[in-house]
Amino acid sequence: MKKVVFIGIFAALLMFCTITNAGNSRDIKVVNNTGYPIKYFSVNMSGDKEWSENELSVDVKDKENFTTSLESAGKGCAWNIKVMLAGKKSFSIYKDVDLCKAKLLSLGYDPKTDTPICKTE
Repeated sequence: MKKVVFIGIFAALLMFCTITNAGNSRDIKVVNNTGYPIKYFSVNMSGDKEWSENELSVDVKDKENFTTSLESAGKGCAWNIKVMLAGKKSFSIYKDVDLCKAKLLSLGYDPKTDTPICKTE
């Protein structure tokens, strides 16, 4: 009987931890529509000075996608995204992107104006 109670308590704690952690992170699908491979991708909360490490282990080609997890989800909606495109010497920064309701993030780039373009769905 003690074993059954222990297993029940353990299962309840495991479910609670899973539900609690699920509220702290959110997965976002990112589509590269920049016209260039993305070789660096990093995020931070708007107002933060520190960025996450590069979340890519390989370059993401144009028209390809990947999924990223926002670890501090629930602390705010505005996020900054830092991207290094292959062949470029500086970062493109997408500022104050509202990611609260977004499930898809489409990153674009206008080479004529050197302007990053971001759309959420």
